[in-house]
Amino acid sequence: MAELTTGPAAPAHSLGSAGLVLGGAALFGTVGTAEVLGPAVPAAGLAAGRLLVAAVLLLGLAVVGGHGSALPGCLRVGPTWWAGLGQACFNLCFLAAMLQAGVAVGTLVAIGATPILTGLLTRQITRGWLVATGVAVAGLVLLVGGQAVGHSVLHPSVLGIALALGASASYATYIIAGNAAVARGLPTTPYLAAAFAVSAVLTLPLLAFGEAGWLAQPSAWLLVGYLAVVPTVVAYSLFNRGLRGVRSATASTLGLLEPVVAALLATLVLGERLSAVAVVGALLILAGLVLIVRSSAGMTESPGVRAIP
Repeated sequence: MAELTTGPAAPAHSLGSAGLVLGGAALFGTVGTAEVLGPAVPAAGLAAGRLLVAAVLLLGLAVVGGHGSALPGCLRVGPTWWAGLGQACFNLCFLAAMLQAGVAVGTLVAIGATPILTGLLTRQITRGWLVATGVAVAGLVLLVGGQAVGHSVLHPSVLGIALALGASASYATYIIAGNAAVARGLPTTPYLAAAFAVSAVLTLPLLAFGEAGWLAQPSAWLLVGYLAVVPTVVAYSLFNRGLRGVRSATASTLGLLEPVVAALLATLVLGERLSAVAVVGALLILAGLVLIVRSSAGMTESPGVRAIP
């Protein structure tokens, strides 16, 4: 980590910026349910396929949108590489955690620890952020504790929790890199295209040399296509545009909408059951999101914020 002292500060927060981050987070929450409903695909192969297709689509959008000339510049700066590394590790850990820890709990742990890690890494800790994040994380604890599958309480494996925490650290890295990219004035589309191209290259060996039987299944490619388009290209386009008006720590707290959406989909679509305690937890998370949206504290990026160079 290094001090970020160059580049313009991000503009003041608006409801629109927070809404963009929340919209992206809501789409992120569909990943686990889509993975469970889809065919059996190795987590590593699915992550690599998702990143490869997303990178191709984003590169195409950058070129068609007239931003092709900005791609080399994006690849020459640190935030792009940190974001690419974060995305590669996040996808590998997150998709594997869904299978080891369950959709709801895996998503909750992976995303729930992110605000704490991001706040500590960036030192973007204000009274408003602490209150809102504290309420949301308290809700997260209740939601995890009260989450059940069918008629039994879910007991995720130690490996599943470890993978989810690894995903959390990777997600925090990606968010911090995104704010650093904003501070450097990088345009969103070519920055995303370059970052996901780095992720695709890093994970390509898993696709090339891993288990290949699933590649012959049309349903597997439908799953890859969905994950690449909706919770990747569309979701990250919304999320990163929102980062232009909110700080890293704030964005990571707003990202707690993802586990709420994941738990809701797990209940409505997968038949997982939320207890009364879990419902209270979900409501507390939503209350925390409302608090942080209403608070102006911590919503603007100061020029001296600590971020990945």
